[in-house]
Amino acid sequence: MDDDKESTGKSANGVVSPHSLILSQAVIGRTLAAPWKRLVAILLDMAIVALLSLLSGPWLGLATGAMLLVLLGNERNAPIAKKAVRWICRTLGAVVIALSVLALGHLPFLKERGLQLESLTGQHANAAREEVILVPPHATADELRTTAERLQRQVEALRKENENQRATAGSWLGQTRTLASALGVTFGWSGVYFTLLAGSLRGRTPGKLLFGIQALKTDGSAFTYFDAFVRHGGYVAGVAMGLTGFLKLLWDPNRQAVEDRIAGTVVVYAASSVTN
Repeated sequence: MDDDKESTGKSANGVVSPHSLILSQAVIGRTLAAPWKRLVAILLDMAIVALLSLLSGPWLGLATGAMLLVLLGNERNAPIAKKAVRWICRTLGAVVIALSVLALGHLPFLKERGLQLESLTGQHANAAREEVILVPPHATADELRTTAERLQRQVEALRKENENQRATAGSWLGQTRTLASALGVTFGWSGVYFTLLAGSLRGRTPGKLLFGIQALKTDGSAFTYFDAFVRHGGYVAGVAMGLTGFLKLLWDPNRQAVEDRIAGTVVVYAASSVTN
């Protein structure tokens, strides 16, 4: 009975099964991608991510919402737990998209000051905060009067800004700005980019397409959005490890870096490209 359960590749009673340890015959013998091509491909992808980061917060919200909608696929015979999590993600994604659409009319298309994170919140720089008011030495009465008036206007502008922030903190717009800020700082465009692009292109990104390489699942299953999401988590882990996890592909027999180990993938040449 136990042998029959093991032969199906499915776990029984919470014990280890060979389901996730299978190496597909469709993967064995494929030509591994050259490390330098993988490096240049990821650098190209990161350059695209940097350009995307110039977009204001709501655009990241829209992309994140789209990612949540497709993250766990549409498998009909999925376990009940997976279906429940899938609908939670879809609901959250729809909410994020709705909030982002509401914010689009209040924020600029691009960040106003390049890559500075402040513009992710939609809070425009107040001129009063940047104005420096100096009292010249030996100031005359007129100069002192002018300086006092400028200081009074500055204080009034800062007071109004503080009142506006308090008024909008609990509003839909304020919550949307907070959400956009959180997305930009904690997740960012890299997660959305690698999840949506690699998932929709079945293990490819623009950088990988340029060199004719792709990530494949070692068990021969289809590369999904969730695999792309997990693989991006491997990128984050690799950075946290001081990049040493990426260097492993230089000596690993199957050139698996940390993201490949985590996601169960190998990077090979596409069927039409088999040269090193």
